[in-house]
Amino acid sequence: MQIPITESDGERPNSARSIHLASGRELSKSTLFYTLHTVGWVAFTGLACASDISSKGPWAAVLENSIWLVTGWLLTLGFRTVYQRVRSSTRSYAAYGLICLLLSVPGAAIWYVVSEALTRLCYHALSHFASLVPVFAAAERADALQPWWIPNPYWFFYAVLLLTWSSLYFGINAMLDLERERAKVARALKLADTAHLRALQSNLSPHFIFNALNGIATLVREGDAGAASAMIDALSVLLRSTLQRLNTAEIKVSEELQLIEQYLRIQRFRFGERLRSTVVAEPDALDALIPTLILQPLVENAVRHGILPREDGGSLWISIRKELETLVVSVEDDGPGLKQGVASAVGLGLENSRDRLTALYGTTAQLSLGPRTGGGFAVVIRMPFRRTSETHSSDPSLALSA
Repeated sequence: MQIPITESDGERPNSARSIHLASGRELSKSTLFYTLHTVGWVAFTGLACASDISSKGPWAAVLENSIWLVTGWLLTLGFRTVYQRVRSSTRSYAAYGLICLLLSVPGAAIWYVVSEALTRLCYHALSHFASLVPVFAAAERADALQPWWIPNPYWFFYAVLLLTWSSLYFGINAMLDLERERAKVARALKLADTAHLRALQSNLSPHFIFNALNGIATLVREGDAGAASAMIDALSVLLRSTLQRLNTAEIKVSEELQLIEQYLRIQRFRFGERLRSTVVAEPDALDALIPTLILQPLVENAVRHGILPREDGGSLWISIRKELETLVVSVEDDGPGLKQGVASAVGLGLENSRDRLTALYGTTAQLSLGPRTGGGFAVVIRMPFRRTSETHSSDPSLALSA
């Protein structure tokens, strides 16, 4: 019957003063309680008042139900204090039910006696105003016929109201407890995904760094100091830019392409004209978000397994475009394709990229691979197309070369 419902703010000694929901919203426990508590009482009292107008008149109905409202509102505040202590000490619903019954039965009698006494006191005070006597006379006479002690039908009705309030109190609090647990799980999963993503990012290019250093050493042994110096500069630029973005899950496509161009620049120092690359990105896609360094392992696989095994090298194509609300990224080469000998190595490299996509986008992102039309190998990523209002600063030393 009665609606006031609550989230207590003191049911646990170390509980916070607010509720963090899985949706990300934060609610004040005290504000939530008093809002629901008051709105519930006022709504139910309004219905009771409307039903009494025909028999008692509008003013008498408002007076008596207002007294009834205030006494019930204060009485259930006392119940709340007891229930907070109960919730902090036990989780037994049987105990909750027993305590609700033990409080509601005597509470109904107290509620009736107090509200009846206050009602008669108000009528007595209003009787001193001659102009108000006719307004309240009939209701005062009817109220005078009520017994001081609560009749059994009233006792049952009042006790049911208090039991209903108590049930709603524990029910709503149980729902909020469940929502808090869901929020904790959501935060834990988010933290786990973040940790997993960072672990994946931290292992992006060990092969590339080793090979780059090995290439520098080769150039030094061959006496090509100029090329070695330029390669060191390019490697330092790439590593610095990579470290600056390592804790950023996503960056703009334009920034990702700058990083890839630096990678390709380093590879050109090692392999010269054996490596031919083409990078094409639609203008609309340059501001889209893409996982940081998602291209690097794909390009490295294409270079290592598709281009370098051939004596005359090969070509690499990187394409980024928008298709409706999807960002499509493709990395293709004209190498020998996915032979059995390198399938496991390529698979392990791409598994890292798949894990990162899953951590960021769930099932809305896909990574597919297979033979390229015309010969070679192709990897295609489809992910949600999103832009950001944030301005990511680009490293001025990274210039996308033609």
